Amino acid sequence: MNFVPYHIEQYQKRMLHSGIPVIDSYRILIHNGYYVQNKPTDQLPEGMTVSSAEEGCGFSLSVSANTILSKPIQIINLLEGQNDTMIQPRNRIIMEAGSSAELLIGDFTLSGEAYIYGDETEITLGEAATLNMVRLQKLNGATRLTAATSVFQTSHSRMKTHYVTLGGKSIENHLTVKLFGKNAEHVAFGLSLTKQTEHVDNHILITHASPNCQSNQLFKQILSDRSTGVFTGRIVVDRDSQRTAAYQRSSNILLHPEAKMNIRPQLEIYADDVKCSHGATVGQLDAEALFYLRSRGISEAEATKILLQAFADEVLHSISYAPFRESILKLLGNGGK
Repeated sequence: MNFVPYHIEQYQKRMLHSGIPVIDSYRILIHNGYYVQNKPTDQLPEGMTVSSAEEGCGFSLSVSANTILSKPIQIINLLEGQNDTMIQPRNRIIMEAGSSAELLIGDFTLSGEAYIYGDETEITLGEAATLNMVRLQKLNGATRLTAATSVFQTSHSRMKTHYVTLGGKSIENHLTVKLFGKNAEHVAFGLSLTKQTEHVDNHILITHASPNCQSNQLFKQILSDRSTGVFTGRIVVDRDSQRTAAYQRSSNILLHPEAKMNIRPQLEIYADDVKCSHGATVGQLDAEALFYLRSRGISEAEATKILLQAFADEVLHSISYAPFRESILKLLGNGGK
């Protein structure tokens, strides 16, 4: 498969019809793993460059030093075509020193065919660079996605990562972060809604390799029917990484007796001046809160919806770019459809 000679406008109506958020942004379209080049009239801002990956499948994105983008970068990853297609793009993102950007990634299927998608992305943050990344996954019930992201952060860099998973037969998110420079920070949040026999596996590894670094992990999942989930959160604090602060929490709600959730928190601490903690819960909706709402004349279905929205809010309201957050809330209000 070679370069795709189409433009974003050719997909616009189909994306809107499929409920895919299309917001005011610098849009990058990926079709079956291949970068779809913008028209010459669609100029990217000064300091931002995008090209096809050297291997062909995937893309390369860079933001030059001290560039602060006025609009977010929206990467729309569309899957359509033959059944049982295997796609393996390799992506690279470079944020040079002092740069800042919002990165909104969406994985979507435009039809009911089965896909096997293996996405590898390498992200490098220069000194004092800032990146807020949200990955929205809304795939059909036949598609398998493995998204492996490696992040390398230098001193004083800041990154927030959000995963919002609303559909897919099997979704695996592997996030590996290495905090190389002093005073680097990473926040990793996730929210998954699974139904039927869907499966979501979030695997997070954050290594503190320098002093005075901070990290925070919060992953939540709501499981219906016979769906399953796994959260593996690992924090490693190297010997010389003093004054580390690292926190991890996984909270999960089972809406059906056959739903299953496995949690594996892991701490490896080799320094002695640290603040580290982890916590995990798996349970059902709060019976007392449900009873209270029903006693106020609210139906069981509406009361359940209110409690689930409150459960999800902690993750969703930490997404900094409001229009994209509102688009996700709209999707959730429609049952993820």
